[in-house]
Amino acid sequence: MSRLPSVAALTLLVLAGAARGAEPVSPDPPAATDPGVTGHILIADDASCVRLGARGELASHYGAVEQLFARHGLVQGRALCRGRGIGGTHFIELTSREPGFDPAAAAAALRATGLVRAAVPDVRIRLHALPNDPDVAQQWWVEDGGFADVRLAAAWDVEKGIPGVRIGIMDTGVDLGHPDLASKIWTNPGEIPGNGIDDDGNGYVDDVHGWDFGDDDADPDPEPVLDSSSFDLDVGFHGTFVAGIAAAATNNGEGIAGAAWNCPVVPLKVANSSGELTLEAITEAFGYAAANHIEVLNISLGTPDSAGVAEYFQALVDEATAAGVLVVASAGNDGTADRNFPAACTGVLSVAATDPTNARASFSNYGPAVRIAAPGASMWSAIATNYTVDDFSQLFYELFMGWDGERPYMEGDGTSFSSPLVAGACALVRSRHPEWPPLAVEAHMVATGDAVAYDQPIGPKLNVLRAVTDPTLSAPVASLADFELHVAPNPSSESSVIRYDLPADGTARLRVFDCTGRLMHEFPGSDMSAGSHAVSWDGTDAHGDPASPGVYLVRLETPRGTIFRKLARVR
Repeated sequence: MSRLPSVAALTLLVLAGAARGAEPVSPDPPAATDPGVTGHILIADDASCVRLGARGELASHYGAVEQLFARHGLVQGRALCRGRGIGGTHFIELTSREPGFDPAAAAAALRATGLVRAAVPDVRIRLHALPNDPDVAQQWWVEDGGFADVRLAAAWDVEKGIPGVRIGIMDTGVDLGHPDLASKIWTNPGEIPGNGIDDDGNGYVDDVHGWDFGDDDADPDPEPVLDSSSFDLDVGFHGTFVAGIAAAATNNGEGIAGAAWNCPVVPLKVANSSGELTLEAITEAFGYAAANHIEVLNISLGTPDSAGVAEYFQALVDEATAAGVLVVASAGNDGTADRNFPAACTGVLSVAATDPTNARASFSNYGPAVRIAAPGASMWSAIATNYTVDDFSQLFYELFMGWDGERPYMEGDGTSFSSPLVAGACALVRSRHPEWPPLAVEAHMVATGDAVAYDQPIGPKLNVLRAVTDPTLSAPVASLADFELHVAPNPSSESSVIRYDLPADGTARLRVFDCTGRLMHEFPGSDMSAGSHAVSWDGTDAHGDPASPGVYLVRLETPRGTIFRKLARVR
């Protein structure tokens, strides 16, 4: 859509807008006020803390954790991402049967042990879009002959993309039969359609065209998503709108032109039949994208920071990046410097929105976490045709979003729609430079952007022509997987040697924490040279007092992300 209203806490950032010039509805309250999805918390674990029995019974190697489980009534667990984990990280849903279960308190208690990488309530997400009064029904950002476009038409003379570079659309679903998208939907070569068998053995039966993680089935077509903050306006078209900007069929005599001519779309539906977008579904979608090494993943949704959310999303992003996935996400529509996740995670290409005057769109978030800007106002794209919208939503689309009631296209505003434009451009660059890892493409998009003096920091403006023609501005950047961290001996009653490898010169910060999160020791140095480094920790704190027996966390912070290792101190 455009700036959509919110569909709950972890929605597709959707602010409800009215006709252009009208007073906007107040933004949604921060996700921290949302109680989460009752009865669940989600954790990221390296498989050393939480164990699942044959029937999902929860257990732990640590007595303190088992006591925590008992205190909060946490009795059952379920491995997400079909139990495979992503890289070395396992994502697990923990369920309580306690009537008064407080997921925020339980997650905080588990984080405080220092034994898991992240723990967070299963919050709801919001879409990054806002409905508005349309101006002109045309794609001004492609090549308007002025100064506000992104040189997309000129870039197509150089690069149109290849079918081997796929764009994952983590959203409300994509209309598989839309006349401008049907030919662009990815087909899983390992599946035989409709035979009820998991032919490729990936845990998903008949995932021929992606998956519906909201309802856990093979149909990623959108369903109604009624936004209570916008008079129950149906925003279920959001994923189709996003997919159209990224990769609608181009040069086909139909509708609009997507940024990535020849790159297919992989629908990753995370909205369920109740219209909710949960962190659990998003976790599963991340796992699918990583397992399939999807080249570009667009995420036009997010949630403000709250306890555990940043760390949990960072774990998802790190593992996806290590699997070769470039994550592109919308910065948010609050018009503030507030951070939204996953956009604010390290390693994510976070996208702000500009308007046809080449200014920052008034609704667009800004700040140091934003990496690049792209058109996101008065965007014309596809809407879902696979179901009939209610009368109120249809009237709203016609009055304020330029829909003619027949052709499946209309207008919208939001960083939700600047993000897929950048994602499509990234797919062109990955088509041209398939050897570049995700973070090299991210750096390249920023380096080839146009420097514009905006009213707030939103990074350079996307320049697709420079991105596909200038191979010299950016060099491939090391991914988090290229950093190593080892501790030995472990367990230890004396000194332990901490070794870490840096693939390139840069900053690195090495610290040791106890299980309550208290800093025990920080090693000197920040600007480090490439290569292997080794330091020794004798088990004392900053005051020289000996550490008690127990589990400690060694944390290496790098520009590409953070690595953790556990260290057990024994008598």
